[in-house]
Amino acid sequence: MKKSEDPIESIFERLDNQWDTELPNLGHADRFMEKLNRQPVQKKKNNWKSFAIAASLLLTVGLITFYQYTNKPIDQWENASVQTKETHDYFASVVEKELAVLKANQTKETEPIIADALKQMKVFESDYQKIIIELQKNGDTKQILYAMIVNFQTRISFLEDIIKQIEIINHQNTIQNEKSS
Repeated sequence: MKKSEDPIESIFERLDNQWDTELPNLGHADRFMEKLNRQPVQKKKNNWKSFAIAASLLLTVGLITFYQYTNKPIDQWENASVQTKETHDYFASVVEKELAVLKANQTKETEPIIADALKQMKVFESDYQKIIIELQKNGDTKQILYAMIVNFQTRISFLEDIIKQIEIINHQNTIQNEKSS
């Protein structure tokens, strides 16, 4: 049987008599040490730390700015004139008074009517928000002011009609209660 050769042994056998066996010149070690002592040792700068700090600061400032911008309430009257703001305030107060009257007259019999009326008021408010968006985009124009006024007048007329219906229902209930007593 043939003995299997070790791969390292085969490398040494192949490179036999090719080894550098010469000794360095006298004073080689001293010259080498002198060169090492002459050259300053250069450390690699850790620039990545500076970049990491700068990046984290930049990210923090960016996030703070983003959240301040997104959480900033939008001033819907930014592009509106004083007249437009006053018109809104006046009509909004009239609508609020009519809603208060509507809710004050609520009874069991009128509850479904009032619930439907409040749903319709949400539709009017949705339309009004579209008008406000147009105001923000295009600024204060006669068409936008007219649309605001028409929306508020429609709301007020609608609420007045519902209040009249409720008063009629309440009046009829009062008459029926008096007859049954």
